[in-house]
Amino acid sequence: MTNLTFPFPLLLFLSIVAIHGLNGHRENAWTSKNGTMWLKDLLPEDIPSARILTYGFDADTRSFTQTSTQNIFRHAETFVGDLSQVRRENPEVSTVSRLCSLLFNLGGQRPIIFVAHSLGGIVLKEVSM
Repeated sequence: MTNLTFPFPLLLFLSIVAIHGLNGHRENAWTSKNGTMWLKDLLPEDIPSARILTYGFDADTRSFTQTSTQNIFRHAETFVGDLSQVRRENPEVSTVSRLCSLLFNLGGQRPIIFVAHSLGGIVLKEVSM
């Protein structure tokens, strides 16, 4: 059996970053036909103190007028810059979270869980290289 839950202290200061895929959109990619965006409408019920972010980039390959001219490296570079800025400007880390971070040896930073689909996963992989 696999436990898919988090230890309670991690829930205090967790970031979840969703990166859409090819021809996707930062919100529409995570929204069902009935209008429920699970990242915004459902996930906070399970992890109420998590900071949930979506990242959008030009991944259009179907347009008859203009398609993306960015390469994977440029998408990754922009993603890292944007994410770094959000984390720097909005740290939202409380004293309790800092203590938990020290206990879990996380270096004082909010841990990040990435949810990536298709091309978003390739962009994320490029970030780690």
